[in-house]
Amino acid sequence: MPSNEHFTEYCQQVSQQIRWKRVRHVVAQELEQHLCDQQDAYLEQGHDADEAARMAVAQMGDAQMVGQALNQTHRPQTPWLPMFVILVLLAVGLVLQSVLSPDAIWALPYGIAAAAFFLGYFMDTSLLGRHAGKVYGLVLALSLLALFRANIILNVELAGHGFAVLSLPPFNIMLGNLALIFPMAYGLFVYRMRNRGMLGIVYCGLAYLPFAGILLWIPTIFGFLLYTITSVLLLYTAIWQGWFQVRRVRGLALALIPPLMCCGVFLVTLLSSENLQFRSFRIDLDGHLNNQVRELIAQAAFWGEGSGDLSTIPNLETDYSLLYGIHHFGLGPFLVLMLLSVGLCIFCIRRGLRQQSMLGKLLVLAVSTTFVLQVLSYGVTNLGYGLFGAISFPFVSYGGTALVFNALLMGCMLSVFRMGPWVRDAVTAVQKV
Repeated sequence: MPSNEHFTEYCQQVSQQIRWKRVRHVVAQELEQHLCDQQDAYLEQGHDADEAARMAVAQMGDAQMVGQALNQTHRPQTPWLPMFVILVLLAVGLVLQSVLSPDAIWALPYGIAAAAFFLGYFMDTSLLGRHAGKVYGLVLALSLLALFRANIILNVELAGHGFAVLSLPPFNIMLGNLALIFPMAYGLFVYRMRNRGMLGIVYCGLAYLPFAGILLWIPTIFGFLLYTITSVLLLYTAIWQGWFQVRRVRGLALALIPPLMCCGVFLVTLLSSENLQFRSFRIDLDGHLNNQVRELIAQAAFWGEGSGDLSTIPNLETDYSLLYGIHHFGLGPFLVLMLLSVGLCIFCIRRGLRQQSMLGKLLVLAVSTTFVLQVLSYGVTNLGYGLFGAISFPFVSYGGTALVFNALLMGCMLSVFRMGPWVRDAVTAVQKV
């Protein structure tokens, strides 16, 4: 039709003025829809199609001027506050690791993490939505392959924390840290199953099980709990928002069955099995190491250096970086760091819930929940009340795999904020239940 030719040419001229190439196509689509609506209004007034199209274009205004105006409003939105907090955490981590590991190549993981962060930050997160099922399948396949080739090593110093180590010289990849990636992969699967009714919820329940099984086999209690809590939160959010188009009570009850079954099997195995791999889950709140940590905390000052001796604490750079900071700088800076980290998560979750797209909400919730659970678990462990081994304190504690995964996740989350309303949901067929 002649009108389509008018609109296409006009929209192309307008979109070429927008420097941010990722939004050109979306802006052109919305602008063409607006022109079609205006054309319909002129058609109702008695004008023919070609004349109505010309009048709609004329009413819109000069293409170059409209494009320049749209270019001013359609720009990436740099999330300055989260960026600032992440830079603070990185600075704290660099200072602590330079002291705790002066002879180690601790700077290399930070360099790799920086690359991972920018990879996630400049990624078009809409691509994750368009290939959500494939991303889930790829993460699962690579995890199973890595687990098949890994060596299981039990940590006798930290209750409830074993290690599956995949050796790829010169790197050793700690597979327990896959718990950081699993929630986002699962969130993408939930996104893929939206609009599929009760059957979609069933599929989401089944999709929860493989990752949970991997984490139990490694084994890592915290990784399993982190993944389970985050997965239930993501699925419950999707059901509560009406994305599955089912009754909330029925959907929420159905979604809880697989995690409860998995937790039940885990508890029975934990209490009855004599297998050393599962006995590594034993929780020891009043263990010797926890007592030592609490004694050191009691000898710390609120500001400044404490009087304790850290020489008997193992794995300071990985598991007790905050304890080292408390000993040398006081409990005050520790509290500031914890409040800053938790505040970052609250800010991101609130902003994530305001996202217009389902994809943006799920990605932000997955990353924020993963982040805050790490912060809280690591903080409690460094105060001497940890029930089991924590994974890391993001960007602060040493650990190449966790550092890179956290950097990639935070980059993806900030990419959602950067793109703002231009994170678009993939179109799926609505299935009625």
